[in-house]
Amino acid sequence: MAAYCFFDVREITDQAKVDQYLTGVFATVEQYGGRYLVLGGKSNLVEGDWQPVYPVIVEFSDREQAQRWYWSREYEPLKALRLAGTRSNAVFLEGVIPRADAATIERRESKSPAEIYDALFVPALFRRWGPVVADAAQIAGGQQVLDVACGTGVLALAALDCVGPQGKVLGIDANPDMLSVARRKSDRIDWRDARAEALPFPDARFDAVVSQFGLMFFDDRVAGLREMMRVLKPGGRLAVAVCDALERSPGYAAVAALLERLFGDGVANAFRAPFVLGDPELLYTICAKAGVANASVKRHHGMVRFASIESLISTERACVWTLGGLLDQAQFEQLVDEAEEALQGFVSANGDVAFDMPALIITATKN
Repeated sequence: MAAYCFFDVREITDQAKVDQYLTGVFATVEQYGGRYLVLGGKSNLVEGDWQPVYPVIVEFSDREQAQRWYWSREYEPLKALRLAGTRSNAVFLEGVIPRADAATIERRESKSPAEIYDALFVPALFRRWGPVVADAAQIAGGQQVLDVACGTGVLALAALDCVGPQGKVLGIDANPDMLSVARRKSDRIDWRDARAEALPFPDARFDAVVSQFGLMFFDDRVAGLREMMRVLKPGGRLAVAVCDALERSPGYAAVAALLERLFGDGVANAFRAPFVLGDPELLYTICAKAGVANASVKRHHGMVRFASIESLISTERACVWTLGGLLDQAQFEQLVDEAEEALQGFVSANGDVAFDMPALIITATKN
């Protein structure tokens, strides 16, 4: 089924960067089997109030091929030029299935938890943290970097931008579905199925070891951190991010309170699970047990943003790590109705839901 990359370039902020972008982008699109359907064509508004400024539509054979192009090493430097030189929006769109039967439609609409995570949680919460954690690890050009519990690749891709063509990034995760999504994004990253508590690498292998919002879910957090330090080179840098305490994320605290009132402690505590390490003293204790000397824990500001209250609740309901499988349809509808009032204080004028969600980042340098 065909897929389309739709760009709406709202403003050019640096014409020189755009000119550089245009000298190379067409070859990359052709390399990945894409073709331009619209390139700045005139648009005539007939309904609503949306007016594209400079629309661009690129067609690919399917969604996977579109994603391969977007995350490819050939397009990465060009993408950086476009992002630096324009103010724009971009979306992936899937085409229709000609004469699709019900089974085909069901397969197309059935998403794995990893795909839901990547499509909903990554843009709402996690994508912005990749560069932050990479910076905390002081990743530099030419380095060898390991991303532990890499998920669908947000942090690994940020590390790849830092190491450049001479560096190397490996991403490991114990969830094959997560790795399947990650592999669609870059063939320059070595994606491997492995557990954090038993890293399949020799001692002193990496210049930097990083992990983003995974430590909370390790079977053995002390063993996981100990392994990360083991594979670090002397002088190598560790950076591990976890969610800060729930009370510092007021929107999620409101959801937790609502879940407890409606459905009891069991459901509410499942939702609270990602926030269990939001205490610097607890993290220092874990680091000490793992032999992480001279660890530092710092709080970093962050925001959560969803398109609507229903989008926020639907995303959490679909997530296997929080509310997945815990609510039936009637309970979900009740939760959405009640959340409209409970979260109203976090809704902007255009209907977006936004609130603080800070993170704690552990850093350490191996002696």
